[in-house]
Amino acid sequence: MGDATKSRAGREDSYDIETSVMSPLTRSIAVRCHYLALAWVVGSVGAAALAQSPPKPRLAAPYVATPESVLHEMLVLAQVGPVDLGSGDGRLVISAVAQYHARGGFGVEIDPALVKLANENARKVGVADRVHFDEKDLFTADVREATVVTVYLLPSAMERLERKLAAELQPGTRVVVEDYPFPTWQPEKILDVETIDKLKISGQTLTQLFLYRVPTRK
Repeated sequence: MGDATKSRAGREDSYDIETSVMSPLTRSIAVRCHYLALAWVVGSVGAAALAQSPPKPRLAAPYVATPESVLHEMLVLAQVGPVDLGSGDGRLVISAVAQYHARGGFGVEIDPALVKLANENARKVGVADRVHFDEKDLFTADVREATVVTVYLLPSAMERLERKLAAELQPGTRVVVEDYPFPTWQPEKILDVETIDKLKISGQTLTQLFLYRVPTRK
């Protein structure tokens, strides 16, 4: 995946937030997931060692920043403003608040260097009073108050994420997924986005966005 395989902490993609005035959109919480971290223990570790040291998180995918052209399509499709899981440099949450007039949002990111970068980016754009980023694991983060979720994860993570969102989100909550759909949910809408910005990430220009509604619990 070229540049996308660089370490998360070593990647500080630059970006600009447009400042043009747009129509206010509904309050929402978006959850974009660039990668996930699962706690694991490598090799054979004694009980005493486990008691002394907590399991270390494992990255299951590299940090891949969603291109600006795709990011805006996701926000428009979701009618959104955000909580972002796997928030990277914070671009989605910051754009939603600064450009799309979301009331506020926060991001969850496992990499402390990226958490620091995202909070700095929020301060630079002037939305630090409405946007905050915390160092947390995607699958332990509380998303029960989210009204909109956006997701960019590898296929291997989608089944687990589907279960988490189904258990925690209210039925009818909007979920926008980039490229890799959920295994069982049926999308309400599919949007094809062509952009050369995606070439360096996936080797192709097509991005597919899937709009879901969290189904009623049985």
